[in-house]
Amino acid sequence: MIGNDVVDLELSRRQSNWRRNGFLEKVFSKAEREIILTSEDHELHVWLLWSMKEAAYKAHQRKFRLPRNLNWLAQQTEIIKQEEGGAIGLVKIDAEEYSTTSEVTSAYIHTCSKSREIRGVKNAIFETPSSEAKKQLLQEVSRHFAIDQDQLSLKKTSAGIPFFETQGEPIFTHFSLSDHGKFSAYSLSLINCETPVKHT
Repeated sequence: MIGNDVVDLELSRRQSNWRRNGFLEKVFSKAEREIILTSEDHELHVWLLWSMKEAAYKAHQRKFRLPRNLNWLAQQTEIIKQEEGGAIGLVKIDAEEYSTTSEVTSAYIHTCSKSREIRGVKNAIFETPSSEAKKQLLQEVSRHFAIDQDQLSLKKTSAGIPFFETQGEPIFTHFSLSDHGKFSAYSLSLINCETPVKHT
């Protein structure tokens, strides 16, 4: 399954004081706090690890159809490789592992997370409201399945997990949408989705 998360860094600076008492301990393990506090840019690594956790949890939630209940400390994050403009990581939740790829800029961090069975993920980010990401995603799915856009609907399960349906039938779940501040984004995999597959 796929999850993604985008962080508007300017908005995070204004709205979230990560230095406040107890914040790091509530969200990050001792090992994760060590990554943050020994890095050259503490703030950037707070939001990078945050984004990795959010994206991985969305993939985990979809895989097991869980209600929304993110337990920050149940996730173990690891940065495997980091260079200017991005990072590759791993997030463990119980016995599950999710690989992550993050695009890191001075304005935003966008992370995509996926479980092992997912291949060929396409990521897109927009400096626009979430409606633009939804519009572009709808076009991608419409083209792939050769279904008119007006016959596709974006819905959510009772747990808040999005899916596409046509004529009342759920057909596609291999995607994730996110937005924060002035950014919206999606991650999408159409590999092994040559015909609509019902979501049960």
